[in-house]
This record gives sequence, structure tokens and C-alpha cells, in this order.
Amino acid sequence: MGPDELRQEVERYPWYHTLDLGNGVVTPGMFDHRGTESRHLLPDDLSGLRCLDVGTMDGYWAFAMERRGASEVVAVDMPDNPEGLDWPASLRPTVVKTVDETKTARFELVRGALGSSVRRELRSVYDLDVDLGTFDFVFCGDLLVHLKDPATALERIRRVCGASAVICNPTKEQFPFRRRPLAQFDGIDEFEWWLPNQAALERMVLAAGFSRVEAGRRFALATTSGGPWKGRRSVVRGYVA
Repeated sequence: MGPDELRQEVERYPWYHTLDLGNGVVTPGMFDHRGTESRHLLPDDLSGLRCLDVGTMDGYWAFAMERRGASEVVAVDMPDNPEGLDWPASLRPTVVKTVDETKTARFELVRGALGSSVRRELRSVYDLDVDLGTFDFVFCGDLLVHLKDPATALERIRRVCGASAVICNPTKEQFPFRRRPLAQFDGIDEFEWWLPNQAALERMVLAAGFSRVEAGRRFALATTSGGPWKGRRSVVRGYVA
């Protein structure tokens, strides 16, 4: 597929991730991680490692891990059915999440453009298990905020993690209680359940069974839509041993 044809295909879809497909073709994503990739505690060298991207959407992090030398990358996501997501019941009758209706086509378009070997598997984070094998490195970005039960999701990630996992999530500091592990509950106004602070995110990862955590500094993420909180991220890397 030539650059012009690829550009026309890209323009057919709404995009979650901003991805550079080469030859001047860039997907117009809601979120642009290119300037903050180094803030996500992703190892520079993943050579020889088996990696997992949880909630891959357009695949930005899966392809980033492959680019960093991973020997195998598996990307998991839900099928192209917004109704199958962990929606608050209060939002189901009124909100349509169109970006979830074409995930497969977008992922495959990027995979083909990049000549990638990433394998995509359809399943919920709640269904992660060792039938997929275990992974040396796991990445989960901006997923927990959309889950009714983020604690169970982290336990499932720990179940398939053999060495370490990076968890990135929007956070909101609860001044003047920054050191207390707290979370704000929504479930009505936004497609979000729990918005933790940094201390809560760290404790959730430890509670899931990781032996220790490394915490990055909070940072702003460039967005083209969404409220102000969506631009603040915390990153925690949990270690098995």
C-alpha cells in the first residue's frame, strides 16, 4: 500500500493513539504518547523478552515494545463491541463510544503498515490467564480507570507476569491528603469508575501480589479531546521479585 492509499485508509477511522506509520502518514489520535514515551518506565531494551500489552486499542505500546526488540508481543483487547465494555449502567443508554467499533481494522492497518508481527488476542483483562503463557514484561495503559474492579484486573495481570509490569493510569491528587491511598468514584458523568491518587495506584499494584514497586513522576499527556484530568498520568512498575 502506497503512502496516498494508506493516508486515505487512515482518514476513514477515528483514532485513539497517534502513530507514525512512515512516509509522513500519522494517525490523528486522541492521545499522543510520542513526546512522553520515556516517562512510562518502558525499558529501552526488551531484546529476547516475551511482552504483553493489555487493552491495546490501536496498538501504540505493543508496537513500541516490538520496536525495542521484544522477541514476541501479544496484544489483548475486547472485541469491537462498545456494549461489551465495563460500562457504568448509568451511561449505557446515552453514550456511544465509536472509537471502540473499529479497533480491529485500525490495529490491522497499523500492523500491516509497520510490517509488524504483534499477535492480537481478543479477551478481557479479567480473563487473563496462563493459557497465554507468562510474560517477562507487561504493559497496561489507561485501562484501570475504566474498570469496575481494577483490583481484580491487577491480580490477573500479576498472574501472567513473570518479571515486571508497568501500569499507567490517570490520577488525581486529593489535597491535602496526597500520602493517603485514596480514589475518587464516578460511575455517572464519565466512562470511568475509580480515579486514584498516586499513593493508591502504588498500593493497588502491591495488593495484587507484586513484591515491590517503582514509581515514576506524574506528567501531562497531550490530548485532542477530553477533560483536564485526562492529561495527568502516574506510572508504576511492579516487580515480581
